[in-house]
Amino acid sequence: MDASSTAAAAEQPAPEQSSFLHRGMLLPFILIVTCFAAWGLAGNLTDPLVSVFGSVFSMSALQASLVQFAYYGAYFALAIPAAWINSRLGYKGGVLIGLLLAATGGLLFLPASQMMTYSMFLVALFTLAAGLSILETSANPYVMAMGPRDNATRRLNFAQSFNPVGSNLGVLLAAIFILPHVNPATAEQRASLTRDALAEMQSAELQAVMGPYITLALVYIVIAIAIAMVRVPRRQALMADSKSDVKALPGSRLGRLVRNRRYAFGVVAQFFNVAA
Repeated sequence: MDASSTAAAAEQPAPEQSSFLHRGMLLPFILIVTCFAAWGLAGNLTDPLVSVFGSVFSMSALQASLVQFAYYGAYFALAIPAAWINSRLGYKGGVLIGLLLAATGGLLFLPASQMMTYSMFLVALFTLAAGLSILETSANPYVMAMGPRDNATRRLNFAQSFNPVGSNLGVLLAAIFILPHVNPATAEQRASLTRDALAEMQSAELQAVMGPYITLALVYIVIAIAIAMVRVPRRQALMADSKSDVKALPGSRLGRLVRNRRYAFGVVAQFFNVAA
């Protein structure tokens, strides 16, 4: 090997396969990882609302369980549209839309607490969860595309390790800011109150519910602004789909997934995991 070829080889950059992230992706990766914690926080902040609304509105357990139906129903309804958004706008666009829609849902807790109607809270929760569904569907593959393929799974596992951090924080926030402000009065005791006294009690309780969600909405907006301002290097790997996949009919792609036995078993396992 002559001197010129040796010098040229020395000047070549080290193979990118050895890196955890593509060059210039550290800050975007950190911001997306915060999203994993953020949607975990929202999920566990919402779980206590079943008992809270059951107490505030003197409802049965079945009626109060509509909280979880609205929350998880949004995930079911928006998952496939989220994939369509990613194919048109890319993963970053999907993340931004998800964050802003989730923030809108959090802000809807303000009029809901003023109106003091259960249905308005369900609308707010559905909107919040719809945004989180789009966010999750976009953030997971986005993280995998931020570096070499050979460590994509390791990158995703690292990001997902922050989800329980948010989940535990959500439980803590609910225990500190929501549950202590729920009046322990029974349905019979509430029924004996005057209309004005009951409205005053419910207003105080619902204000406590509103506070954490307004704060969460503001956090989502801040994260969205930060992600929007960060410049992401243009890479083909960061596009949601190849051109051939985008042009393919949604039904044909869904059909290929359904025929994949491992995928089908994974869906069933996830169904029972959430149900448990």
